Amino acid sequence: MDFSGFYAATLTPFNQDESINYADLQQLVEFNCQSGLKGLYVGGSTAEAFLCSTEERIDLLKATAEVASQTEATLIAHVGDISTKKSEKIARAAADLPYHAISAVTPFYYPVGFEQLKRHYSDIVQAAGKPMIVYNFPAFSGMSLNRDQISELLNIDGVVALKQTSADLYQMEQLTRGNPDKTVFNGFDEILASGLVAGAKGGIGSTYNIQAQRILAINEAIQAGDVVKATGLQREANQVIDALVSAGVIPGLKYVLKLKGILSTDACRRPMNQVSAENRAKLEQLVEAGLC
Repeated sequence: MDFSGFYAATLTPFNQDESINYADLQQLVEFNCQSGLKGLYVGGSTAEAFLCSTEERIDLLKATAEVASQTEATLIAHVGDISTKKSEKIARAAADLPYHAISAVTPFYYPVGFEQLKRHYSDIVQAAGKPMIVYNFPAFSGMSLNRDQISELLNIDGVVALKQTSADLYQMEQLTRGNPDKTVFNGFDEILASGLVAGAKGGIGSTYNIQAQRILAINEAIQAGDVVKATGLQREANQVIDALVSAGVIPGLKYVLKLKGILSTDACRRPMNQVSAENRAKLEQLVEAGLC
């Protein structure tokens, strides 16, 4: 299966009491499935997955699939956790759902040897019985992998792609050049145009929830060789991203989606911060200007 393309990393809507808001979830999934993107990347860090219990994560995968499977969206279930055992449990649940692939971030907090990391991924692939997208996020996982190590992960049986959330564009180019049969996704939205030039075959991003059309337009400009247009669109995207970073990306996204009538609340799980009055004003201006 060709997984190249662009995927929204979905959020988890909450009620004010921090319970999952399934009505808002349905509306958000429908909104993203109608945006023109290839599909959804469900249950990752954007979804506050590591603030949810294992059972909640499985419930989110089920609820999202119930809505999205009625569309043509390609679905990727993020099942990764600090524990291989927990990852396997979520992967087995995803195996019984209409997901086309699974993904897992490298384990974080505890130091893990590279041989153990390879076994971690192999065990998850076996538990799910579905294609795996390795998720490399060194800034958050604390695990910095070199080109050869990532290439080894890409050659584990069942691994078909890599989500490369790294600003190292040289490594991006090395990976795409050295692994032409694998799909490498750009992970940092703020360097999408550069990542595509470096060989990425798509992207997975949180801000796709509010600027999917601009993301697709950046890709169209790059494919057409119009660097000037792609640069201008990337700069527009980065105005939005700058405001989200100041506000806190996940709370900021939820606030914008609330302004747009997609979510009924912008609640996050503690200890996630809420958007300050100053940053709410900045986001409101961007929405009014039609930038997001």
